[in-house]
Amino acid sequence: MAANQKAPEVQSIKWKGGRYAGQLKDNVPHGRGKFMLPDGTRYEGEWKEGLPHGRGRLMYASGDSYKGEFFKGKRQGYGIKIQADGEKKSGFWESGKLVRAMSLEEMKREMQGKTVPEREKPGITPDWTEPAINVQNLSHRYGRLQAVRDISFSVRPGEILGFLGPNGAGKSTTIKVLTGQLALQQGSAQILGRDIGRDDPILQSQIGVTFEEKNLYLEMTALENLNFFASLFGISKPNSLEALRRVGLTDRARDRVGNYSKGMRQRLMIARAFINKPQVLFLDEPTDGLDPVTAVEIRKTIKEEAARGAAVLLTTHNMNEADELSDRVAFINEGEIAALDTAENLKLKYGKRSVRVRLRDGDEVTEENLPLDGDKSSTRLSELAASPDLLTIHTEEATLEAIFIKLTGRRLAG
Repeated sequence: MAANQKAPEVQSIKWKGGRYAGQLKDNVPHGRGKFMLPDGTRYEGEWKEGLPHGRGRLMYASGDSYKGEFFKGKRQGYGIKIQADGEKKSGFWESGKLVRAMSLEEMKREMQGKTVPEREKPGITPDWTEPAINVQNLSHRYGRLQAVRDISFSVRPGEILGFLGPNGAGKSTTIKVLTGQLALQQGSAQILGRDIGRDDPILQSQIGVTFEEKNLYLEMTALENLNFFASLFGISKPNSLEALRRVGLTDRARDRVGNYSKGMRQRLMIARAFINKPQVLFLDEPTDGLDPVTAVEIRKTIKEEAARGAAVLLTTHNMNEADELSDRVAFINEGEIAALDTAENLKLKYGKRSVRVRLRDGDEVTEENLPLDGDKSSTRLSELAASPDLLTIHTEEATLEAIFIKLTGRRLAG
């Protein structure tokens, strides 16, 4: 910059649902700046015409982060992603996806003298600053029955939103409307920035769904089912065996689906939902009917899909599943959203912290529960901790089930 040139002024403005502080051009982020969304997602780096473009660092609300190159708001170029669990993925990215894994040393050698690639792939690519699923005031009726009543929510790329509620609460109806199985009656919704409710092959190619109904071809093998559905997306060489491996069906890949058990068909449905590497996943009770070991593996694959950037709307009445998988949970009851927040925030807001103390009393064992808040509890806890009859002390927090009952008066399984 010449000595007589004035540095661009740093300003703070509202931008795309969040707050931007940095350089502007025509009142649009352009230059260097910082951006934060209400959910904690934040970006710091270079901007061009209102989108991250150049080099920067993106930190997701989930705890994942990406440091590297961006092109028109997407991860594109050389970069490294660090997941919340510490796993690292580095290499060359295109349209938000890692297309060539590389070591840091290989990246440094290739990056010498190179700039952000000025190219994009055709189709839809998610903009991390915008929700992948955006629902406003959605309602749906079956005759006189109001199944869904004026609900609004959003799901961002890489986020898992758990719809937590009992059977008949409106979870499946919401998914059926968003995926086109039911007509949009009232309200509006967008997926990847495109309105739902019309025939949109491009949008449909970016969605994966597990249905309540197992609409599989029973006379075909599992491999033939996946290959056929992949062909509908224009995928000529799908990695169907890998998809079956992820759900534990490799050894039954060439068996007719008509010979599958209910749980095996459910696993095949999940593999089918992943076969086109969708940017948005609608999973309706994905572990229903599965044994506990298989359910654990399926939850792992769901986390993997979110880690690669897919937005996931997960419906379930399993509170443990929602707690384990979801970045945020929505309590839905009688067609209405009663609460929407992270599980941790809901527990802090509506739950009570306590300590369960087990003591030996002769040949018996007694228990005492103490709230963690209050001086009297602190005194009593100190007394019990010093007792020679002390066996165990465990801290406890309110479960999602208990909070749901508190807010709605209903049990999740009811």
